[in-house]
This record gives sequence, structure tokens and C-alpha cells, in this order.
Amino acid sequence: MSYLHAPRLVFTGDFLSDVSTVNNDTAHYNNATFQPNFQEPGQGATNGWWNPEGGAVFDFQNCSVRQLFLPDGSTQTSQSEDIIIGQAVVGAEGRPTGKMVDLDPDAQMYSAIWCVQLRICDAKGDLLFKGDINTTSFRDIQMRQTDGGKSNGQPLGATWTSVITNVEWGKVAEQSAFLKTLRATTQSNTLAINMNPFGYYYNHNDGRFSLGRIIGSIGPYFEGEPLTFAPARRLYGINYTPSARGTYFSTSNFLVEPDSKRVSVDFGSSFPVADSIGTISYKQDLRLAVSKVPQTGVASRQTPTFYISPNDFTEIGALDYQSDPNWLNQTGGIVSFNDLPDATISALDNNQLILVTPSTSLPGQYAIIAREAIDGLVARADNFILRLDYGQSVDVDFYTYQWGKPLANTGITATLQPPTPNTPVGPQNPISELYGNNFPVDGLSFNGQVSSNPQGKAQIRLTGNAIYSPRVYIDGQIYSIDYQTANTDPAFGPEQVVVHLRDYFEEIANPVWDDISEMMIQYSNLYPIMSKYVVNLADPLALAEKKNILIFAFSRGMNDTMHMPVTRDLSTAKRNTILNWLNNPQVAPKPVVRAEARETKAVNPVAPGTPLTDRQTRYREAVKAKNGSFPGFSASDDLFENL
Repeated sequence: MSYLHAPRLVFTGDFLSDVSTVNNDTAHYNNATFQPNFQEPGQGATNGWWNPEGGAVFDFQNCSVRQLFLPDGSTQTSQSEDIIIGQAVVGAEGRPTGKMVDLDPDAQMYSAIWCVQLRICDAKGDLLFKGDINTTSFRDIQMRQTDGGKSNGQPLGATWTSVITNVEWGKVAEQSAFLKTLRATTQSNTLAINMNPFGYYYNHNDGRFSLGRIIGSIGPYFEGEPLTFAPARRLYGINYTPSARGTYFSTSNFLVEPDSKRVSVDFGSSFPVADSIGTISYKQDLRLAVSKVPQTGVASRQTPTFYISPNDFTEIGALDYQSDPNWLNQTGGIVSFNDLPDATISALDNNQLILVTPSTSLPGQYAIIAREAIDGLVARADNFILRLDYGQSVDVDFYTYQWGKPLANTGITATLQPPTPNTPVGPQNPISELYGNNFPVDGLSFNGQVSSNPQGKAQIRLTGNAIYSPRVYIDGQIYSIDYQTANTDPAFGPEQVVVHLRDYFEEIANPVWDDISEMMIQYSNLYPIMSKYVVNLADPLALAEKKNILIFAFSRGMNDTMHMPVTRDLSTAKRNTILNWLNNPQVAPKPVVRAEARETKAVNPVAPGTPLTDRQTRYREAVKAKNGSFPGFSASDDLFENL
């Protein structure tokens, strides 16, 4: 993922994210306790939070190309230098926009963009180039706004890193020297893209509700590199800031290019901003340097700052940002130092990059704002957010680097996090019992010990096993897997692979309404925009009338822009069962069958007298409470007939 390489362009502007918020609250998934006011705006679980009628839309708004960085280290900022500068960055034309959705109500820190197309056009609307952004999820969430998000309500920012595929170059592209160089440099007709969203508006202030700021960088893609993170070295913030309850400059990618004698650091995702639109009021004298001695500390409330003597580092240069409050929006926060001395480049071969500022309390010393990890180690999973069905296996790709180069023969340990507890109904949880994550522990199978190959790559195969609604009224379970190398810097801890494993379900070839009603009612509850403005998902007669539209939406692939986004929560078997019903709507109730006449075949039969697990007890009680019906499970009676 080479978005830091030249040639690269920077664009900035806004993004629209019209997410639905009813489904952000776990308790709202319980059909038995759902109330109409859960679909109304308002703070708290007894309402639908800040955007209950959201439609999951993601789109670019008011975005334009601001700067070009060329292979010789020069920059261009005027359209007189290249036609692409100042041109609009927009989404798809003639088709629905992209979507933005969470992985799960219990995993809302991994919001993904799906089916997003990016186009750059000139003032006449003629195409320069366009392509499809591969689905990617939030990474490197960190504190951004020094005002605490006072106006917009969300002070954090994040990063989306991906590739742009299916690239089409317009005729106008021939008029851009930059695009001709980019096209000749990149590989596989694919581009690298990094986007840093921040300043999102939960609040109805400033005319920016459901808008956020976005900074994007597009550069060449090189074959064999990861798809969801940059194969770059990284700076980690270690200067504790009480007002931020942590650190600014938390994570920043950087690239060392010995042949070009250049260092490029991306502060676009980490530089602290004064407000939601990226204004810079920060006044520190910030300098990049190479440490001559190993740096191992990380600041905390007890030790908020680490210091270094100027004798112990080699300065690279100062960040020239203070003269322009709009510096971040203009440059994307990427700082490049060219024509560095050979000694500095050589020192970076095996020494840590640091970000420092002159100390105001210890004259002659410098406070360390951020530092590279011990021994320059980076180990990251590529496809780190997964959706799995029963019996499905996926290989997770891991990459290991040291000082920016692939690191072979490095062991990676992956460990399932321990189960989290259930939360009973009480004053702080008034609606419904909430169920924990990471259980049953046998829901996933994987080898927790692997080693990287000569290219620094390793794979762990994850296989989804049968689980039977451990969260009772929410399909599937969330599993978080920690991974790290033996030499991972303890200051920055392990990272995670997060899996939504869907419940076991047998497809029903000829379903009646009772077989899908709980699923459809739940969708109607959680996504009121559909039932209010398209079709009442809880009404079988209305569904039958609009079945052709729904068949089209439910049958699209997950990476199709017309795919019904909420059904990414469903297993293939459940989605197919809904499709089977839509193809032959049967509204009549399901006939009652005596227990002794039922088919005795069970997926996982339990012998008489076998003690029940807590999960099985909860499941049986839920089935009884529903008079034999359970949300989305046609096989529930058969499965637990022998209990």
C-alpha cells in the first residue's frame, strides 16, 4: 500500500455518512421488548439516538484535489501547473452511492465503507479517472480535536486504507502530466488510497449534521503489498495529554526512501486540530529526528513526558505548519524531507525516528512527542475484519516488517480474548439483558502460532463452527483475537482480528411467513427508513406486493452497490431462506406439528440426562417464551427436541 510514494495527490473536503442509529443499541435487537419510541431521535437506549432514520449512505461532498507531490520531491498546488489540481473528487454517477456500516452493535469501532466509487472530473464534468474502492474498515482511531468535539460531538478520527480497482482513465487524463506519470508508475491498473475521516457531526450544529471532514491521499500500488494498511514504518504518540486523556500524534505512517534520500511522514491522521474542519492552532516547535539511543518509554498520567538530549539525536528538520491555519487541508498533513545527508539516511537503517519539541521546563532538553517502536518492528493483519458462516474458512494474512523491510522467520501468536460477561436488566440497563462476546470458545478454530516466510508474510486460517445464538436475540457472535510477535513493543500492545461469526442455520426451501417473520420484524424495527419510505418489512402482504424490488436487493452480491446493506449481518442460508419466501410468498401460519411426529434429525443432538450449558438453558427458555418460535431459527425445535 504505497500511497506515500510519489507521484501522489492529496484531496480534502467533506464526507456524508447517513448511518442508522437504532441498530447501534444492542437492546433494540430484542423484538419482544422493542418499543415505538426506539425509532425516535433522542439520547439513550429508550430512544433511537441521533439518527434513527439513517440510510447507511456514504458519499464525498465538496472534495477537491489540493496538492500534487512529484517523484523529484517538488509539489504543485496551482491548476496552471496541472489540470487535475482543484478538480472535484466525487462519488458514483448514475448509480446509488456507497454505504457505511458497522460490523455489529458490539463492534462499532470498525465501520466499513462498501461499494464506494471515486471519480475525479474537470469543471465540465469530463472524466480524468475513476475506480472502485475496495471495502475497508476503520483503523488507528485516535484523538484529533483539541476542543473535545464541542460543536460536532465526536472528537476522534480514524483511517481507511484500501486500493482503487477497475481504474478507468478518461480522455482528459492525457492533459495531466501527473496522471500520466501515476499511470506509468502504478501496477495492475490499481491505485493505493488512504483516507482520514474526522470531525463527524452527531449534533445538529453549523449546518453540518451527518457530515465530517476527510483527507485523502492517492498514490501508486505495487504488487504483493497488503490492501488495508501501509507497509510503512510507524510513529506512536507517547506524550500524555490530560485534556485528551491520552496522546495526540497517536499513530503516523512514514516512509524512508534511501535512493531518493527522502523521508515522508503522514500526519494527516494524527495532527491535532482545533475544530471539526481541520483548522490548525497547535503552536509547538515540532522537529523530526533520528534517535542515537534506543527509546522504550511510553507516557502515562504518572510519567507524562519523556525527554532526550540533543546530543542523542540527529535532527532531520522542523515541521513548517504554523504559518497557515489551513495547512492540514492544503497538504493532507504529509511532510516530506528531501535530499537528506547520507549519514541521516544510513542512521535510519536501524534507528528509531522520533518527533520532538524543545522542553519549556527542562532547558536544553527535548520532549519526545512520538517515537518508532523498539527495533522498528511492525506486525499487522491485512484482512482483519471478517464475516464468517458455519463451515466457512478464511486465511488471515499477516505481514511483519523491521525498519520498513519484510522480516522473515518471525513468530506471530494469536489468542482469543476471554469471554465478556452478560449484563442483566437493571437501572443502567433498563430494556433487556445484554449478552457478552467471545463465547462459546469453540465457535472459531485456528492455529494460534505461525511464522513469517522470507517475504515477511504469514497466514492463519480461521474456520467458523456451529454456534446456536449465544446472544439470544442477535444473530451470531463477535470474537476478538489478539495477535502480536514475541518482540512486540509492550508500550503499544497487541492488535486485533475481529470476526462476526453467524449463527448456524439450515436453509428452508419452501418457507412460510413464520419462518422469516422474526428476522423481518427485527429489520423493520432497526431500519425504520425502509418501512416508512419503501416497504413495511414487518408486513408480509406489503412484502409480497414489493417482492420484485426486494428480490433484486437481497440477491445482489455483498460488494454490489445495490446489495441491501443490512443483510450483511445474515448468513447465506438465512438470506437464501428470505429469498425463497419472496419468490413464493406464503403468508399462512406455520402448521403445528406434534413433537413425536417431527423429524428427529438434529444438528447437534444432546443425549437425555446430559447437563445443559448456560447457553442451552437460555436458548430453551427463549424458545418456550416464544411458544416454539425463535428469532430466525426454523431448526430450533428439532435442534433442542432431545433436551
